[in-house]
Amino acid sequence: MQFQNETMNVKITKGLDLKIDGGAPDTMLDFALPELFHIRPDDFRWLTPKLLVQPGDRVQIGTPLFADKKEERVVTVSPVAGTVKEIVRGEKRVIEEITIVRNCETALETLVDFDDPTDGESDRKLLLQYGLWPCLRQRPYSVIPNPDIRPKSVFIPCFDSNPLAPDFNVMMRDKEEHFRHGLKMLHLAAENAPIHLCMRKDAENELFETVENVQKHYFSGPHPAGNVGTHIHRIDPLDKGEVVWYMDPQEVARIGQFFAEHKLQFGKTAALTGPEVKATGYFQTIHGADLSAFLSDSLTQKDVRIISGSILNGRKLTDNPTLSFHDHQISVIAEGGKREFIGWLLPGLKKWSLSHTFLAWLTPKRTYAVNTSLQGGRRAFMMTDVYDKVFPFDLMPLQLLKACEIKDLEQMEALGIYEVDSEDFALCELVCPSKKECQKIVEDAIFELRTQN
Repeated sequence: MQFQNETMNVKITKGLDLKIDGGAPDTMLDFALPELFHIRPDDFRWLTPKLLVQPGDRVQIGTPLFADKKEERVVTVSPVAGTVKEIVRGEKRVIEEITIVRNCETALETLVDFDDPTDGESDRKLLLQYGLWPCLRQRPYSVIPNPDIRPKSVFIPCFDSNPLAPDFNVMMRDKEEHFRHGLKMLHLAAENAPIHLCMRKDAENELFETVENVQKHYFSGPHPAGNVGTHIHRIDPLDKGEVVWYMDPQEVARIGQFFAEHKLQFGKTAALTGPEVKATGYFQTIHGADLSAFLSDSLTQKDVRIISGSILNGRKLTDNPTLSFHDHQISVIAEGGKREFIGWLLPGLKKWSLSHTFLAWLTPKRTYAVNTSLQGGRRAFMMTDVYDKVFPFDLMPLQLLKACEIKDLEQMEALGIYEVDSEDFALCELVCPSKKECQKIVEDAIFELRTQN
């Protein structure tokens, strides 16, 4: 099925760009692939794992490790060949981690034999069988899609506006043909639903602009111009009962290589960023690779917070750090919480503030070495318009957050909860005068909504 290209130009006026030290230049860092790999079910939102391997089992690339108890066709597979070393369990014996010792003598990709799909059903079946279905996520809920529900559209965000975000042109280098083929197979899996490529206006978009049979859109303005939630809201808004899929371009290329060459692999290019990194840049890794040695040699100090993803909405890493399945960035900032003598009386020439509290606003081009300090105490919601300044949705963020906090499902639906997810409130949390955990409030409310539906 062919459809005409329809281009939209969207300018985001409400938002905020954080200028932080430690962006990644276009250089590749030396990363020696480790022996240990850690596969974590909580990389996939609200997935309840059913274990399919035991310690001592030998696995190959593509061997199922666990399935989703609610939908056992959805499996997560081993990204490397090796031996299962350990199953780490937490409270109530919840599976937290599967540790695999890689066989260093085997290849990092494998050939698979299958008949090329001729329709959406056979396409989806192969993606499910070989562990590529989790590359997809859906809105609402930002979870792995139900294979039996067709989306009304598919979104591919082709840039990231988060702080210190990597350049997609660097990450997609040498993956152009696989990306194009992946879009064709995604189109087939989605039963010909329109595919939307969302690009940064006036940026280098040659790879994405040359793709055919997709709808191309251009976004300008501050973060969250690159969030998929912003793209969906402006291009194809969601109502109750509707579903859209979305996927990272590198995952599209992975699927393209799988179908074009019958090769299964789980490598990706990611960025190491942040003010506490000695040398920032890009590195080649594989899902689940232990980054302990790599990071220990790259940090300026020990008292830091290592985050998989953006500093706004990423996940804090502790023991056995790995890049989360859907992330393409490691961010490192200093731990805060230290008292500063007469801190509020100092001019603050090196302190970022949304308001003019500190004099740093006099140097708008300055970048900052931020830390995790809260810069205030938690309190009840304050009536203010500060959220509206950084929230580009045509919704009322303060009222929606209040409805989410008290789990008023009817009010949440009336205020547009299906349009948003927790990451869309990251800037609200950053600028919140009440120091509310806005993202957790929204995530908990969406979980309750999904449970009730």
